[in-house]
Amino acid sequence: MKHQFTKLINMKKLLFLFLSIFLMACGSPIEKTSLNIGVEGMSCSHSCAPYIQKKLLKTVGVLDAEVTFENKEAKVVFDKNKITKEEIIKTIQTIADGQYKVINVEEEKQNDVESIESTGDESSTNKFHISNSEVSSSSYQLPNIFSLLNSLLKIN
Repeated sequence: MKHQFTKLINMKKLLFLFLSIFLMACGSPIEKTSLNIGVEGMSCSHSCAPYIQKKLLKTVGVLDAEVTFENKEAKVVFDKNKITKEEIIKTIQTIADGQYKVINVEEEKQNDVESIESTGDESSTNKFHISNSEVSSSSYQLPNIFSLLNSLLKIN
């Protein structure tokens, strides 16, 4: 009887795992957006640009980042569902105790990579000036689903 009860519990845990994975797969689609950000305060190509790029790539919601010293520019691709452009600007401006300043931002909405067919120019461009920005300090992050599932599936 005890063995059947244990089997039932394990089946419930397995069902919960599959249901959780299914729900995660059905989550919100990635809404890719690209920013071209003018950055002042970089003093060298071998240290500043890679440092900013590394910090941006570690930021949740940033999908890709490329920082060039020569152009004094950062190109950032991010998921609008996870991070805002204002949070990206704040991230850059807080690196190295505020050494870097964002001087201009150009936003371009990206087409979904998984779309089957693309016709014409479907991207839209918005100009954003840093002097008009309002940075929101509130953000919502989902709990780590793998830690949650792992704790639920632990068998003593």
